[in-house]
Amino acid sequence: MADTRDSDMIAGESRGDLLHALTFVSTESGPDGSYIVNGDLPPEVAPPFIRAIMRIEAELLLHDAEQVTVDRGEPRTPEERRADAFLALALRVTDT
Repeated sequence: MADTRDSDMIAGESRGDLLHALTFVSTESGPDGSYIVNGDLPPEVAPPFIRAIMRIEAELLLHDAEQVTVDRGEPRTPEERRADAFLALALRVTDT
């Protein structure tokens, strides 16, 4: 579900709803230099955000399926895919 630049819809959801949801998300540095993403979305804000993340995860899963080989196996874990979906969503929402 590729989004077009400047579209009001991102992963099937309103850009405005997703931008609002992102105001409830914060990051902090982990001890190993990684980032920890924290979010406490109110119930009325969460559904569009969750649906968009799931749609992007589905895109990534389809892409990953094409990369599976006997020698290599699955290219990323479900946790890695979820993190990548979050980052992709944040980038798409702010790409104007």
